[in-house]
Amino acid sequence: MEINDIKGMYTLKIDLIRNVVYETPRNYWKHEDYLRLHNEYVTKVVPLFNGKPWRKCCDLRTYHISMITEDIQDHVKWGSKNGFIGGVIIIDSSNPATSAIALQMKLGTKHIDFDTMVCESLEEANLWLESRLP
Repeated sequence: MEINDIKGMYTLKIDLIRNVVYETPRNYWKHEDYLRLHNEYVTKVVPLFNGKPWRKCCDLRTYHISMITEDIQDHVKWGSKNGFIGGVIIIDSSNPATSAIALQMKLGTKHIDFDTMVCESLEEANLWLESRLP
């Protein structure tokens, strides 16, 4: 299943075999962008997992650092109560803002003990995700 944001800010691809959401946020985000994304998880994504644990692969190579850290924290807290057990983020190490983006994601999960990894390619992310399958 694939979900595309009406404003082009994200794409969600759901792998129901491995219980993984491939999330690709794009550009600079505002609170209303977060609200649309979160609503997709509440109404469409999480119900697909039928209470089973799930992970996220978040490709941040086209995301721009945004003032939504509290929104990310709220989403992660909600997710942890709804089966979200961790995931991997993909970054572009040649992007000067990468360290700020990685810090924002770390702050977003600081109160939750997740199994996470940071990498630079989808191939590397999938290898890590495969190693986590039951």
